[in-house]
Amino acid sequence: MKNLATLLCLIVLSGASHAQHDNLSNLSAEWVRTPARNAATEAGDIVVYNPAGMVRLNDGFHINIGNQSLFRKPSHTFDFGLGMGEQSYTQDGNDLFLPNLYLSYKKDRFALFTGMFMAGGGATANYPEGSITTEMIGLQVLTAAQGAYGAYENQSLKASSYYLTTTLGGAYSVNEKISFALAGRFLNATNKTQAGMTFTQSPMQLPDARYELKTTETASGFGGVISMMVQASPRTRFTARYETAVNMEFETNQQTDDFGMTEDGAISRRDLPAVFAAGLAFAATPAVMIYGDFNYYAQSGANWDKSTVITNEKNYADLAGDAIGINIASTFQTGKKLLLSIGGGYSDFQYSDRNGYFTKAGAFETAPDDNFNLNTGMSFMANEKMTFTLAYMHTFYKDQTLKAILAQPLDVTVKTSNSVDVLAIGVDLKF
Repeated sequence: MKNLATLLCLIVLSGASHAQHDNLSNLSAEWVRTPARNAATEAGDIVVYNPAGMVRLNDGFHINIGNQSLFRKPSHTFDFGLGMGEQSYTQDGNDLFLPNLYLSYKKDRFALFTGMFMAGGGATANYPEGSITTEMIGLQVLTAAQGAYGAYENQSLKASSYYLTTTLGGAYSVNEKISFALAGRFLNATNKTQAGMTFTQSPMQLPDARYELKTTETASGFGGVISMMVQASPRTRFTARYETAVNMEFETNQQTDDFGMTEDGAISRRDLPAVFAAGLAFAATPAVMIYGDFNYYAQSGANWDKSTVITNEKNYADLAGDAIGINIASTFQTGKKLLLSIGGGYSDFQYSDRNGYFTKAGAFETAPDDNFNLNTGMSFMANEKMTFTLAYMHTFYKDQTLKAILAQPLDVTVKTSNSVDVLAIGVDLKF
């Protein structure tokens, strides 16, 4: 087997996202409640979903605070065919904190807004007993050791990715029907990887050897957002939003590398792709709203570095292809204080080479692929200035059967499964 260096590269994860590889769509508690927010106008989280709609808020200050707790269960099963039998590994642990903060001020035709949130990443892959990645590393090290050790144990793998994002912009209402918004974004990303194993059973009576890897990669970048909203009639509005790609050059800080396969100060690319988003809102009755979203993630236009020689050193983004997310939702106003929501959606991962993309370290551990999401929740208006939101989402992922290309010359088939539960709570304040 070859390509040990590829396995030890930093693992870039997007554990919380479900509609694409890197860009998150779950950016507020309101989205978990109503997963079609591109044409929403009733809460402060539209800073990120419908900036042009900020001019439809009431005059004054608006603060939106939320947090999501993620309960993810990706798993993968495989058999190397070396007498080790079938092996299965499942993500351990949960991600309890994925916060957001949005601030805005609206006056007459103008609105100013800012916010802090996670545009990508937002989760940790935790495999305390190892995974297919550590198994392949262990087998390759044993081969390279030429009989010095006979086995490995105490495997572990933990990797996280967080794209902390700050936005600042303004919106303007041209007339009662048309409004626009412009905003800038600054991203500061941190990816961390820790892995290790102990090599043992030396026929040469060598002492057990503990190998560890610990790296941190950081990057920053700027992007822009343009947004438009058209109030076609008192009951219908349309929106469009474009987020530019953000160039992200990650620099490696090598704390520990007993494998000797990473380079301190090395530069790698993992751009945040451009996004085109459209939304529709329709008032079916005075108490019932219907929403629809379409999001297109232009991943193939991003630079995600070259893949391995086995996959002809193609850009990993080309192997992944673009992605599409479609969501619909409805809200029901029951009385003056309680708003109920239900919705769902489908995410289409348009891989051009699924097996090739899964040569990317961390892919088997996060198992990204097509999925359905179901959402529900409620918002309760405690008073005219304060509204609380409580929401729940479950995401069903498509099971996959893949080839572990990096295990060649072994013929290894990997079966993956995944599901995500999200609990969200938020508060929307008006002054």
